[in-house]
Amino acid sequence: MTLAELLSLCALCMVPVTGWDAPWFCHGHDCPEFTVVQTYEDFEERLYSASHWLTVELPSASVEEVKKALYSLYDYTRGENADNEDVDLPWPSLMQVEEDGDAKRGSVSWPVPAGTHLPKPNDATIRETDMPASRVYVRAFSGLASEADGYENLAKLRASVEAAGKTFVPHRFVAAGYDPPLRLINRHNEIWIFAE
Repeated sequence: MTLAELLSLCALCMVPVTGWDAPWFCHGHDCPEFTVVQTYEDFEERLYSASHWLTVELPSASVEEVKKALYSLYDYTRGENADNEDVDLPWPSLMQVEEDGDAKRGSVSWPVPAGTHLPKPNDATIRETDMPASRVYVRAFSGLASEADGYENLAKLRASVEAAGKTFVPHRFVAAGYDPPLRLINRHNEIWIFAE
């Protein structure tokens, strides 16, 4: 083997393996994978891979219903399932809202990493769902998010996306939270709207 061939072989071995590196706000967990398509002044355009979720449907998108759904999912992960087994699920928690005039219905979901064993839920409101690959526009903000913060950022995101000449599904959005309630610093929240 010549020196040039040996150096070429070494160079091939030094090529890094490419894969998805989760951003800092995933805090080392298996967040749903995405590619940033384009970064704008105050939002990102992302392409999300298809993903699997545990979901609770909401009769309304009230704060009380959202809390109830989050507690149902939390209790499931802490052993309230057919196997009495803890299930480690990462963030974000998603609250998806469909607006129909003044009425709002939706769901709360937690991602399920590939290969995760999911025992049957004891709570009949919990079900497995799949999110297809999607192009979304995302606005991030920090702090302990309130409902008012979410709607303020939704309005800003919609205005920014329209100003950029992009179209989106007008009556559907997602609020994504990446942090447990007791984390007080470096909190990351997002509002998503789906590209048409």
